Amino acid sequence: MTNEGRPSEVLPGSNAAWESSALPRAILQLVDTPRSLNDLSEDLGVTDARVLWYLVKLSDTGRVAEDSGLWCRTAAGAELLENPAAQVGDDCTIIPGQAVFDYVQAYADAAAGMFGPVVVQALGEHAGRVPYTRVVEFNERLLSLIGEYFAPSRVDPTASPKYAFHWVLTPVDLHPLDD
Repeated sequence: MTNEGRPSEVLPGSNAAWESSALPRAILQLVDTPRSLNDLSEDLGVTDARVLWYLVKLSDTGRVAEDSGLWCRTAAGAELLENPAAQVGDDCTIIPGQAVFDYVQAYADAAAGMFGPVVVQALGEHAGRVPYTRVVEFNERLLSLIGEYFAPSRVDPTASPKYAFHWVLTPVDLHPLDD
């Protein structure tokens, strides 16, 4: 995982962490009857490579079985679905929730004129198949900009309004198998 945006090796987590996440549970829900990889990929709106990755993990833990290219949930997979998803612990940051509320409220406050007639607001979402070395470069440049503009020694505590941003840099998908 990362620490303060610094790249590091991905550390293996407990089964509870990945088995409780949305995608493997959605796969388990769909394979109550035999399903092909392509059907699952289409129904989930996720690349076949990503679905296959989770199918292999689920198979390795005895949650699904494959026969002639069709995947089906096992008794252990059904048992997992009967249990509620594990709750996220204190050792990780939950991005939605309060942060989302804060930014939605900030946009409403700005529209109401709370911060004066002229403010800077921006948002965006970008994704692309960027080589690892370029992602590392982007991350380093982003951290440099954050340090340049938002470091405690660089801000003016009397400036108003106060600005904030929230960012996430993470892999989100795998390359499709047939591409």
